[in-house]
Amino acid sequence: MRKIPRYDEDFYNCAEGHYVSYWKSIGVPVEYLCHSAFEHSQSIYEHFIVNQSDRWKFYTKRPMIEDIHFVGLQIHKIRVDSFKEAEPIIVEQLNKGDIALLFINGYYYKHRVSTYMQKHEAHCMFVTELNEKDEKKWFIQDHAQPDFYNYYTDEVVRNSFDDNPSEPFVKTVIYFDIDLDRVQNPDVKGIEDKFKLWLNDFEDDFSIYQKAIQFLTENSSDFSQVEETLESYLNAFFFLSSSRMLFNRYLNVMDYQTEAKILLEESVELNDRIRKLITNYKIFGKISVLKISECCSKLLELEPRIIETLKKDLLVTVNH
Repeated sequence: MRKIPRYDEDFYNCAEGHYVSYWKSIGVPVEYLCHSAFEHSQSIYEHFIVNQSDRWKFYTKRPMIEDIHFVGLQIHKIRVDSFKEAEPIIVEQLNKGDIALLFINGYYYKHRVSTYMQKHEAHCMFVTELNEKDEKKWFIQDHAQPDFYNYYTDEVVRNSFDDNPSEPFVKTVIYFDIDLDRVQNPDVKGIEDKFKLWLNDFEDDFSIYQKAIQFLTENSSDFSQVEETLESYLNAFFFLSSSRMLFNRYLNVMDYQTEAKILLEESVELNDRIRKLITNYKIFGKISVLKISECCSKLLELEPRIIETLKKDLLVTVNH
């Protein structure tokens, strides 16, 4: 059984993360789809800090799925009434050597330790094989931290599908048509046009870094009363680091000649360092406010430079 490796750890939600991992595993140049992965820090602050929400619920204004035709992909989302109706669709894909993705209820899966027999929660995962030799069972691949690759009985998969708890994911089978010629020859012009529009419109005050300094300074004597907010900042910096890393992959696959790529590498490093410094509090009960503040101050100067440099180096080139 061919395992589909995880492409990204910290940016995409469960559905998008599985999509991208599958596409990459079959040779789709997914880096072209990262042209607007540099998310607004204002949106990140609102989502993670103000609303204290989870990464997989982050809403992007430019969904990656809108651009997949540029790299030879077409998505099919089939709504059904039950797993009985879904099964022949799944089997048809597996017989072609493809995969299917299902939205299921994590309550039924032992490997999902945070939800198993505790909480009903919608989740997306791969089905990549049907085995009917001894008992009917499906090979499930789930990028679940840790990633899971193994069989579940037909009963578990069937029940988890039919008892999916929330819209708009109820009873949906997802698969993709693949244009191999377009995969090998992506519509770079179409992608670049979308990048140009995104970059031209991009504005951000990058105030998340100043707000982080303020929060840390105000609570430096005792973080015990604000540990939830500290955890939210940890998640935000994880997301920021991954966002900038993926965006830089787009710049690299396009072979743009710009200093912004070097600046982005520094941004990824600084955001990841902040994440590690906050993690120290969870492990050792100590946190270096000074070191984090220094990193945030650098980012507050660095990230506007990234956008300014991109606009200076690329917008004129793209337009002419």
